[in-house]
Amino acid sequence: MEKEKYAEYVEQNIKNSEAKKILLQQIENYFKIEKEFVPTVSNYQVGDSVYLPKGTLLHGTYKNIEGLQEIVKLGLMSNMFIDGRDKSKYPASVSVWNLKQNYYLKDYINFYSGGTIMFYGVYEGGIDTQKNKSKVIPYDNMSNINEIVKSTSRKWMMEETKEARFMPSLSQDRIQIGVIFNGMSDSIKELLKNDILSFEISDEVVQEFLNSFYYEQFLKDRRNKDDFFTDRESSILFGIPSCFIEGVLVGRIYENNEDILNQIKTLLPNCYVCNLDGKVIRI
Repeated sequence: MEKEKYAEYVEQNIKNSEAKKILLQQIENYFKIEKEFVPTVSNYQVGDSVYLPKGTLLHGTYKNIEGLQEIVKLGLMSNMFIDGRDKSKYPASVSVWNLKQNYYLKDYINFYSGGTIMFYGVYEGGIDTQKNKSKVIPYDNMSNINEIVKSTSRKWMMEETKEARFMPSLSQDRIQIGVIFNGMSDSIKELLKNDILSFEISDEVVQEFLNSFYYEQFLKDRRNKDDFFTDRESSILFGIPSCFIEGVLVGRIYENNEDILNQIKTLLPNCYVCNLDGKVIRI
């Protein structure tokens, strides 16, 4: 679909005038940036440890190699404008993990491959404070869960992190492709201004960009972020051009599939491929 078709869809389907203005400008910026941005080629060599500076963006695709093919062809595009999963909570935007600190990829994967725990009725000095607290337990600390929860609270609940659910991880093999975007350039920062998880877009306007069943809960969640509804992610209106892709993270299955690795390099000849050890395996 060409830029004009996307704009026409917005004109016909977005009712709030401010929401329409924001989305039309985002589409205009997307195509301008896609045309003008010149990606850099990484200096990594096979065996190098991947370093991710603060602001790096990552996205996992449940469609794996087919999903990567779509992203390379169309960009990372929101479900409102392509055929995606039904009943998406954020049909007008794309969700990415937005690193809040510098990481070596190996350490980041260890962090998110663990679990997110909620403590209910946290004890302090042996007293039930009636307060709740969440935290992430990294993968290499999961074996210590009994000590972690001992005498901590009257009840606790744990689930895999959101990253582990949607990115290649040490804890599951369902997702085999993660896309690493350069988040450092001024160009991509322009698109990041329209993040519906931030408060730059008002409650009234953001309603146009959400599935109606989720609107009220979204407003509560956006105001009360914890390790379950995290501050570690961004949801960018319309999409992110594929020219910002700098690397591809693969799971263990794809790491050992030469055909898949060759397909990835054919799709993205100037990008590195790395594994769950945080090491570059193809350049």
